[in-house]
Amino acid sequence: MESITTTIISVTALIAALGTFIATVIKAKKEIENTLPRKIQKQCSIDMEITDKMEDLKEFVQADRVQIYDFHNRSDIMLMEEVH
Repeated sequence: MESITTTIISVTALIAALGTFIATVIKAKKEIENTLPRKIQKQCSIDMEITDKMEDLKEFVQADRVQIYDFHNRSDIMLMEEVH
């Protein structure tokens, strides 16, 4: 009788843990589906702004191409400007 009770409690705990895991996965999936398109749209608008500025610069200097360099550590650039 004790083993049956222990088995039932173990199965119940397993089902509860599995249910919690599935609910968490579903919640995370919905969150990603709602957040990711906004981030992509924001990045796309930033990319379009950069492209438009490149086109304006290209026309201004009458060049056939423009290169852009991206510096990831902006604080170092600001410090370099202050020193020079």
